[in-house]
Amino acid sequence: MHTHKLSSTLAWIKYNLKYGRKYNFPKQESVVQFVIEAIQAESFNQKTLFLIGSYTIGKERLFLEVAHVLRKKIYVTAAKLRLLECLELPAEDMQWFTLNEHESHIHVVPMWTIASFKRLKQLSHQYSERFSLIVAFSPTGWAFSKGKKSSGRRWQQGTIIRYEVPYSEHCSFEELKEFVKLISPAEIIPSVNNEGAESRNEMIALLLS
Repeated sequence: MHTHKLSSTLAWIKYNLKYGRKYNFPKQESVVQFVIEAIQAESFNQKTLFLIGSYTIGKERLFLEVAHVLRKKIYVTAAKLRLLECLELPAEDMQWFTLNEHESHIHVVPMWTIASFKRLKQLSHQYSERFSLIVAFSPTGWAFSKGKKSSGRRWQQGTIIRYEVPYSEHCSFEELKEFVKLISPAEIIPSVNNEGAESRNEMIALLLS
């Protein structure tokens, strides 16, 4: 198999090169596997509610992989389902979503609702009649710790367990450098922190280093 270098005249790079070069995230596959294994490990209690954080758009791959591998339905709200329908996901993916929260013990929730134990305690009161344990996953690149290879960290307060997993849908700095090398653009225009010629040249030099 031969690899052909692509040629491009211009590349707009939307990436925080000033800070982003510190972040070389774990592969998405390893983080997804970490979440799946954590759900399996925490499933000893049948009255456990699993929560997976999501933005308005984003993290779909994570909770779909959980559904596919564990063969479990995923509860979403009607508003979330309408958004997912806009993505035109294949039918084999859409079949895993349910609007009936009693049909699933894995729920997709807004990221802000699981951002702290205080908010999770409010949720635990809401579900106290059905669930005795809550396990929440906060999948965000901000959970990444420089120099640490962990695919996730676990905290527990009473009957609430919270995982932070460095799942990002942004590319890592090294991946971005590989992309630039592959397409070999004639010109690069950084669009974040582009404060003038000096900062622009510094960021371009980082990409080409």
